[in-house]
Amino acid sequence: MPPPDTAASSHVAHDDSGLRRLLTLPQAYDAFQTLIGGDAYRRWYIDTLLQPRADMTILDIGCGPGTMLPFLPVGVRYVGFDMNPRYIAHAQATFGHRAQFFARHVDATPVATAGCDAVMANAILHHLDDAQAEQLVDTAWQQCKPGGFLLTYDNASVPEQSRLARWIIGRDRGRHVRTPEQYLTLARRRFARIETTLRHDGYRIPYTLFTMKCWRD
Repeated sequence: MPPPDTAASSHVAHDDSGLRRLLTLPQAYDAFQTLIGGDAYRRWYIDTLLQPRADMTILDIGCGPGTMLPFLPVGVRYVGFDMNPRYIAHAQATFGHRAQFFARHVDATPVATAGCDAVMANAILHHLDDAQAEQLVDTAWQQCKPGGFLLTYDNASVPEQSRLARWIIGRDRGRHVRTPEQYLTLARRRFARIETTLRHDGYRIPYTLFTMKCWRD
């Protein structure tokens, strides 16, 4: 997969004010994820939904500081993009020997050869408005080879979630938390076959996480 172009793009919609600004630092982000039990959720997510093989090609849109790499087998061809240059510098320093990373906006991700077994967009869609999210879905579909899939997880708003979960999610940096049906509407513009899960127990704190595995048939 060739490196992306340098076309200008719109900004991802999230709130980095106050203490949220700390999460733009890779070490703080990793520490926070460990604190809330993010590693256990990612292990479940990777093993159960991604089911990686060493011969896979994986594109990670919004890869952060390389958070998923420790859960992937050696040999996977992994390419990660993120708009935060601090995250990318950290990922390159830590995992550059086994992966490629590029500091680019989500909507500047290249539409290149469609050869990916999987495209991941982990905790990304709730940072994007509808137009940006639609562009991400379009890019994922174009990058997936036939039989490949887009895999996502995001926080979600559902009637049965606890008040505390709703309060915590309401303070997320992402400004576009959606209902499961709204996430599905975005994915269905390109993908006809979608498998979903909804969990309220993914983290140590009250939280609601919704996943989509979207197949390009």
